[in-house]
Amino acid sequence: MNKTLQYIFLLVAAALLGGCASQNEPQPEEKVFRVTSSIAPFAGEDMARVNTEGTAFTIGDLIRIKIICPFVSGTQNGETTWGNTYDAFWLLKWTGSWGPLDGSEKFDINGDSKYSGSSNINAQIEAQNTPYVYTASTWATEQKFINPNNNRVVLQYTPLFFADQSREENYRISDILWAQTYMQTGTEYVHLEFRHVMAALRITLDGNIGAISDDAILTLEGMPDIDRCEIVVGDYYASLSKVNSDYGYLQKHSCTKEMNGKVLGIGVNDEAAGIAKTVAMADVAKTGIYTALNVGSKSYRIMVPPCVLTDNAVFVLRDGNRRLKSTLEQKTFAEGTLYNVTITVPTE
Repeated sequence: MNKTLQYIFLLVAAALLGGCASQNEPQPEEKVFRVTSSIAPFAGEDMARVNTEGTAFTIGDLIRIKIICPFVSGTQNGETTWGNTYDAFWLLKWTGSWGPLDGSEKFDINGDSKYSGSSNINAQIEAQNTPYVYTASTWATEQKFINPNNNRVVLQYTPLFFADQSREENYRISDILWAQTYMQTGTEYVHLEFRHVMAALRITLDGNIGAISDDAILTLEGMPDIDRCEIVVGDYYASLSKVNSDYGYLQKHSCTKEMNGKVLGIGVNDEAAGIAKTVAMADVAKTGIYTALNVGSKSYRIMVPPCVLTDNAVFVLRDGNRRLKSTLEQKTFAEGTLYNVTITVPTE
């Protein structure tokens, strides 16, 4: 064999051996972005949510995440979903971990009039060297309408409040959770500690409880009339959002630093003005009637919005033809606070 052929043979052999060695070496795992979560308890309670007791998320719970890099003008990784969702929300579902929607939830998501999934936040690697703010909340339904000013579809992924909380699902949906995490740079992992932004009442019947059946219905009358309304929580960074839709996040959620993470009121779509706006709870009529969730053992629970009442609300216990009224002495309801209330059933 001449020297040239010998040299080529050695090169090929070395390449083949190198290829075999690299195939046998451990390959690096593909990096994915991870979202984890925890839930802080109500003030006045040892436990936390989002099952009825408030201890955990349940299968199928939904959250939306808004990512904002507040100190740079260019759009960074994670700040956009490339038109897949309105307001560039990342929409996630709890299945034991947080992942994208897959279409089985029967949401339009992107406005094409078809059920579809959401963009996968786990495929995002946010490595930019600039602060990131992750703001998340639970949500329950998708609202869809046409902007009369430009005939474009508007979608809103809405946290809802139900006046009738006698169904466990409505009670849990009304227990709106909010979280905000600030990171000094882009990251591959973010933890969201959710907290309750609504207040809760835990009502216990006392006294002659043997006279009350297990099917008795309890209502609370004289509360803010916000049935099926969107609950808007302030985000100090919302004004710096780079991806914004009509009737969207920036208009409703922008606030002062003092109101960051606090309930601003209810969201209203003002089609005459062509904007979305927030109506403060103080400006909502106090004609609402809330129906409590019966949790057994002559106990009930009701979610209520943070508010200050001028007049006392009134409990009405309905059991067959019997009616029992009791004044609720509490007039101020602070977010994230559980209030224990006792209603005494008189002896007849």
